[in-house]
Amino acid sequence: MSFNRENVKQDDIVTDTSAEHRSEYMDTEEEDLLVSQLNVDILNQYVVFSVGNEEYGVPILTVQEIISMPQITRIPGMPEFIPGIIDLRGSVIPLYILRNKFLVNIEDAETESVVIITQIDEKKTVGMVVDSVSDVVSITEENQRETPDFSGTIDVKFIEKIGQLGNRMIMILNLDNLFSDNENQLLDSIAKDSSTV
Repeated sequence: MSFNRENVKQDDIVTDTSAEHRSEYMDTEEEDLLVSQLNVDILNQYVVFSVGNEEYGVPILTVQEIISMPQITRIPGMPEFIPGIIDLRGSVIPLYILRNKFLVNIEDAETESVVIITQIDEKKTVGMVVDSVSDVVSITEENQRETPDFSGTIDVKFIEKIGQLGNRMIMILNLDNLFSDNENQLLDSIAKDSSTV
């Protein structure tokens, strides 16, 4: 059966208060509620990974995929924390070692590092090099704490909240603030230059 607004007459519009209609309405209402709950649940899902001895989380909606450390194309003159670029199915993606950001010795990095392909914004995709990925967890707002105030002595603007799950403390990253202006320019230039090759 097709629906055409032009063929609907005013007399055809009725208010059906029958039990059957109410049941259909409730079913639709319950479906909408379920979809809403699923959307909220997805927003509370985080991919948890380790760097050094600490656990961090990023929203699952920003994660495109997780891969083992692939073959890297080195770029001369790049800082140590940007080891190079990778070709992921035709897309050139710069890598960034998070041990640098979190002030963990890069030389102590595990050889079996993992790369989280993350969508930072509409134009930038970065492969974040981490020690390991543990799981995907749900951290509701009730289990999120504000970041402690270090009075400007430590730059923690890239930490959105601290999630608490039992004995686990998971630092939730704010990807918009993860990289400094200089780092953003560097990552953008790498992607731009690579796309012209």
